[in-house]
Amino acid sequence: MPSSTPIRSFMRTATRYLSEPHPHGRHPATMVPHRHYAPFFMRRMAGTAAWYFPVGAVLLGWPFMTSAVLKKTGF
Repeated sequence: MPSSTPIRSFMRTATRYLSEPHPHGRHPATMVPHRHYAPFFMRRMAGTAAWYFPVGAVLLGWPFMTSAVLKKTGF
């Protein structure tokens, strides 16, 4: 097998240098998992829904509102 070129060896070295030596986001087996706190997520979802539907109505309904205003004003 031919030897690698200097560019390939540099790229391999750079890749190994930039990669993390240990698995990312792994916790030891002795660590207790976080508790799922449902009220926090329900409050967050309700707050998102409270904005999602009115904003969606405005974004999808502005052509109809503009059409109604322009018909009333005569433009």
